[in-house]
Amino acid sequence: MKKSLGRIFLIFLLFTTAIYAKQLATYKFFANKKEAVVKEAIEVTLIAHQKNKSKVMFFFATPKKSNDYKAVLLTKEIQDHSYHNTSAVFKYIIFPLKAKKIHIDFDFTIKTATDKGIAFAYVEDHDDSKRIAMEVSHVKIKPLDIRVKKLKHPVDLIGDFKLNSTIDKQSINQYENVNLHYTLLGTGYNDKVTLLKNLKDVNLFSDINNAYIKLTPEGYKIKREYIYALSAKKDFTIPAVTLHAYSPKTEKYYTLTAAQHHIKVTKIDTSKLLDNEEYPQTKELINFDALKQFLIYLIIFITGYLSAQFQSFSFKKDADSTELQEIKKAQTAKELLFILVNIHKEQQFSHEVKMLEEIVYNNAAHNFNKIKTTIIKGLK
Repeated sequence: MKKSLGRIFLIFLLFTTAIYAKQLATYKFFANKKEAVVKEAIEVTLIAHQKNKSKVMFFFATPKKSNDYKAVLLTKEIQDHSYHNTSAVFKYIIFPLKAKKIHIDFDFTIKTATDKGIAFAYVEDHDDSKRIAMEVSHVKIKPLDIRVKKLKHPVDLIGDFKLNSTIDKQSINQYENVNLHYTLLGTGYNDKVTLLKNLKDVNLFSDINNAYIKLTPEGYKIKREYIYALSAKKDFTIPAVTLHAYSPKTEKYYTLTAAQHHIKVTKIDTSKLLDNEEYPQTKELINFDALKQFLIYLIIFITGYLSAQFQSFSFKKDADSTELQEIKKAQTAKELLFILVNIHKEQQFSHEVKMLEEIVYNNAAHNFNKIKTTIIKGLK
């Protein structure tokens, strides 16, 4: 009998909580497509709008963890249209990882507080702040169903990409290197691919430089540089590079290629490298090739340094005239948090943003003035 009463009470509690949450706000949850292939970008949006105008309201939306997909936050926009009239737009990019019908499920939470409760939490200075009394409501939303198709052929990349290559020479001596660069450009899933593997009797040194990786509604916008230096004691061949890819945009398979290179290696008589009485060698006082190469590198370095200094100066000047002034005017943690998000500085000050969110949403007792001072110093 007691168990039955407990179950009835639990069901009643969940029912009343759901009704109360629906009275707090309205929401829309949708995706930009219902079908996709594995690793194709899907844009998922959750829009929430305050319905109950009697309280201050905060929205939180995060995708539930799943082995079926990878979820990455694209944008989060909070707007206060008027007094007690808040809306939030959360956009996530979902990359399906399995060919099946997947369910994209979100945790959607609404926190509310009264004006009196917020005013009571801040006494004269933020150093004397108290915890804000907040009510937490978990809203059950219907998961999105996406049908994920398997590709007919295996591929290395999903998206729209280009592959470029440059090589500095086709002929070297046995003590020189061939410098070979590949550049992968495009938008899609961020798969890591290997272009050159170890070659027999060839010394191979490699490095990868990610010039940029930026999330967009179509996937990651990528510029990745594969840098190789190769040397050998005899002639060798650098094989052609072939990458198989699929474009969800055009629904077509395509191939990225880079040509092979035959490298001629000239042997050097090691005895001529020695300086002795029997075979004296004439030495140049100045190695003009080395000096020329050094001057080229020096010019490149100075140009890059001056360019970076100029960009840094322009950024600081602009920040001081606009963004910095807005931050200085912020009087509450919520205002400062919104400013950082709106000027896209949440990544630069991720630690400070986390503390501000803890103040606003979890009533953490962090020092607001200290956080604000740290951000101002970081922008100067």
